[in-house]
Amino acid sequence: MASTFAGHELYAKKVLKVLPAQLNFLGAFSTDISGELVGPAKSIEVPLVEMDDAGTFNRANNNFARPNGTPKSATVTLGDPLITGFSVTADQASKIEKRFWEGKAELNVTSVAASAQTAVSNLVTKANFAKAVTNVGNAASFVKSGVAKIASAAESATNKLRVKFSTLALSGEYFYALLAGLDANVYGGTEAIRNGVIPGLFGFGKVILVHGLDIPGFVCEPSAIAFASRGFRPADDKPYTAVREIKDPETGLSLTLVEYPDGPSGDLSESVTTRIGASVGDSGALVRLVAGGSDD
Repeated sequence: MASTFAGHELYAKKVLKVLPAQLNFLGAFSTDISGELVGPAKSIEVPLVEMDDAGTFNRANNNFARPNGTPKSATVTLGDPLITGFSVTADQASKIEKRFWEGKAELNVTSVAASAQTAVSNLVTKANFAKAVTNVGNAASFVKSGVAKIASAAESATNKLRVKFSTLALSGEYFYALLAGLDANVYGGTEAIRNGVIPGLFGFGKVILVHGLDIPGFVCEPSAIAFASRGFRPADDKPYTAVREIKDPETGLSLTLVEYPDGPSGDLSESVTTRIGASVGDSGALVRLVAGGSDD
């Protein structure tokens, strides 16, 4: 019986360790995530997370027997499976040390997470989300007072978002400029420094880093964007040394790790796969940030 190469074990353990930090941005959206295997071009109906109205209790129409209803949902069509990985020769495998396997795991999980972030950021356009906050300034001058102005604009009569339940998503330039001016002990702490999440700043549920944005960022409630993920793995495990599922404990997103030994060459390949998709949910629940005064 084939035995799993020691490097694969190092790779798998590191993937599990770094996965939560790379996927924490998904908490800003409505998600339907499962390791279930689905067919090509499969569509998922993702329930949108929205606030229910509160009313005065009365026996006739606002009591503990809540009215039945179907939650609003968005249809997400899963794209082709994502896969990333690398190959080593028998000679390389015998010489490469622990740091290589752990480093490759961290980078490859980052690669998968970047694809997920791109699926989200590609949706944030004027055509999909008409509302915008203009004149947020350039990244070089972006400081915490800019976050206060964005919070005020998001809750305006025009935009009508609830900051407490909203996420402020910033591009890399704006997030790092903001973080550089914050006292980490008061505003960011280790979560901001290590994971790209600033909790509770100026009333926002959180401020997060989202790579791939070509605008300064956006403010959204969870119903704005729907994200779905399903598993992907070989139909038959026999040709492979190892096929294992690794689930992110926070989001539930599953990655399949596959170790494939090529008999004729003696090479060994390590791969990570999954399937993802995203779509617009409530187009009124997201406000884009624009650097200047024009939204063109």
